[in-house]
Amino acid sequence: MFGSMKLVVASLAVLFSLPSKAWLPGDVTPNVRRWVQNGKVRGVNLGSLFVVEPWLCGSEWSTMGCGGLESEWDCVKKLGQDRADSAFQSHWARWITDKDFDEMKSYGLNAVRIPLGFWLDESLVRQGEYYPRGGEEHLLKVCEMASSRGFYIILDMHAAPGVQASSQSFAGHTTSDVQFFNDGNYQRGVDFLKYLTKLAHTRSEMRNVGMIGVVNEPARGHDDLRSKFYPNAYNGIRQVESGLKVKDKLHVQFMGSAWGAGNPKEFLPSGAESVAFEDHRYQKWDSSIALTHEAFISDACTSDRNPNNETPMLVTEWAISPPDSVENSDPAWRRDGGNDDFYRKWFRAQVTGYERTTAGWTYWNWKAELGDWRWSYRDAVAAGIVPKDLSGVAGSGACS
Repeated sequence: MFGSMKLVVASLAVLFSLPSKAWLPGDVTPNVRRWVQNGKVRGVNLGSLFVVEPWLCGSEWSTMGCGGLESEWDCVKKLGQDRADSAFQSHWARWITDKDFDEMKSYGLNAVRIPLGFWLDESLVRQGEYYPRGGEEHLLKVCEMASSRGFYIILDMHAAPGVQASSQSFAGHTTSDVQFFNDGNYQRGVDFLKYLTKLAHTRSEMRNVGMIGVVNEPARGHDDLRSKFYPNAYNGIRQVESGLKVKDKLHVQFMGSAWGAGNPKEFLPSGAESVAFEDHRYQKWDSSIALTHEAFISDACTSDRNPNNETPMLVTEWAISPPDSVENSDPAWRRDGGNDDFYRKWFRAQVTGYERTTAGWTYWNWKAELGDWRWSYRDAVAAGIVPKDLSGVAGSGACS
């Protein structure tokens, strides 16, 4: 009994010694952190860390013993659980390191979005599902790296129970059998978000976690996603916070209406607070834009990424990769075809446009093994396309 009491006291001491959460610019709570440069979130995604997308990191995937396979599910099934766990633990340790965060900070970035698979909470994985184990320890290490350098952290349920999108490696299992949209998997999704919430509020490594995205790019046409899962996700996160008696609530983030899955606010509880939204803006796949440099720059500068006043809004995924139909066949779009000035301007135009209508952005991705800096922020800086100092972007004239 006495030992149990000491454990409770120690746990409470940890909880109440944690610093206040980092908050988005403009938040009305009394614990606003003023570290966000120019009042905007400027960050990158840590894609292919905890949810590996083989197209993005082919060499690393092969080193893990997974070459030629399409998703984490396939790799674990092929290697067997123990061997796969060892391979993924090595991957987590080397894909993102302190050196990466030092480099991000030197470029003026202030935020990271971390895509996660629900299997991080191993209690939620069912018999017959194939996912790596042991990720929680590495998530805590990565969040400590970020927190110690003052980065704002967004955690995102990128891969949901049962798979939320068809034939996508970002869902953790490349399959057309999409099964997320039912009560059982909705509940597993809520349970995962509750698990993340508890970690965020009770582990000092996660002290700068300020937002949780409830699900990444769900398939369209499922209205019960909004009527069932969204309110239950919000309530689940708030229930954990209520039980912990925390004052600094996390932002709960939903895909915005522009994603095409309906109005995310329609079924949320009356008085829902600290709700946020995200837009994924890949001009690459917008066929309405004419295939000219001028049209892409104009769209980047003038497109309203928050037409339905879903505030705060963040553009959490975007890049400077052009449409597939022209990126290699048309010399005007090739990255090795003397088009550096266009790509420099296009990057600055997107930053300018997104910061005009939203609270900021996170670029997809921080790094890639494609030999193509258009998908890799780090490589684009090295190539002289993305500036090392973002403070001059607003005055660059990209949208003049």
